[in-house]
Amino acid sequence: MTETNKMKIPQGSESFFFEEAYIHRKLTEAIQNLFNSWGYLPVETPVFDLFDVYRTLIPESDADKIYRLIDREGDLLMLRSDITLFLARQMGLILSDKDLPARICYSDSILRHQNSDDISHNEFFQSGIELVGKAGFSGDMEVLLLLNKVIELLDIKAEIHLGSHALFNQVFRTFSEQQKAEILRMTELREFRALTEYCSSVSGAQKAEAEAELFSFIGSADELETLMNVKSDGREKITGLFGEDAAGELKYLIKIARNLEKAGFTGNFQIDLSEVGSQAYHTGIVFQVYMHGMDSAVISGGRYDGLLSKFGIDAPSVGFSLLQRKIEPGIGSKERFSKPADVTEINDKDIINAFNKAEKLRNEGKTVTL
Repeated sequence: MTETNKMKIPQGSESFFFEEAYIHRKLTEAIQNLFNSWGYLPVETPVFDLFDVYRTLIPESDADKIYRLIDREGDLLMLRSDITLFLARQMGLILSDKDLPARICYSDSILRHQNSDDISHNEFFQSGIELVGKAGFSGDMEVLLLLNKVIELLDIKAEIHLGSHALFNQVFRTFSEQQKAEILRMTELREFRALTEYCSSVSGAQKAEAEAELFSFIGSADELETLMNVKSDGREKITGLFGEDAAGELKYLIKIARNLEKAGFTGNFQIDLSEVGSQAYHTGIVFQVYMHGMDSAVISGGRYDGLLSKFGIDAPSVGFSLLQRKIEPGIGSKERFSKPADVTEINDKDIINAFNKAEKLRNEGKTVTL
């Protein structure tokens, strides 16, 4: 190995020290304490697992971001790139119906390959929760209310965007899986002119325009209600074009928004129908949290009721994860997590006396060095 290589670290890896590491540890502890106070208990997932177990659950666009290696027996392994997937497998192995609902929290590293021109790292630190075994409205509300408390704890300027993968599936139910994947990509990128052209061959020009208009919506519950009340041929346009089930998904988002307001939800909150969930396992609500100055979400979550059935237990699930290292530079009142400002040094040549004096002060809550 050359002297130059001894000084290099792999591209995309990260190490941090001293006060920065101290803040990271204290913030992680505060987040986990919040989760614990809501009844969520910690779990640890393996650093690597068999790739074939997850192959069908990983979108093609994400497969190239996974670090893979071959073990001594010749099995193809993958490094942990998504704690939710690894966690689902572990829960499938150990949970039974009598354990439900199960409230789970975690804080750990993940590794994903990013493009060389991406300003972020390949190594991320995720903290998050999973609520397993609690279906529907009450489960969704619990997770969103806890999300709000996390944002309050972090004291960040953030916007919460709520959408629905279930709505996406209802509106595009007649499209093939390949077509839906392309529509999902265009929707996420908000390429609605291209989406209109793409959908017109299946839906017809008029309906394709309505599809693009629907998924371009960002606004309040009142504004979505106004959109839903637009009439066409004597009945609600949304229901007429997309059916009762699609209209029901929109009403569900409005219901969630109204109840979050009643609960005193303090976050900057919008219904954003272009948020449709990038993961193949999403089934219901999806949400992302964006910070000012960031071009991608720092917190992601949603419902995925079918995921655990792939691993042996058929239970509804909803949760979220935050990319903690991306958030840390922007947290407010950072001094809450900073190292103690006052450090007492004991200058005593007798190490035993110094130790005893230091212990007395430490028992009083002070930070002391020898």
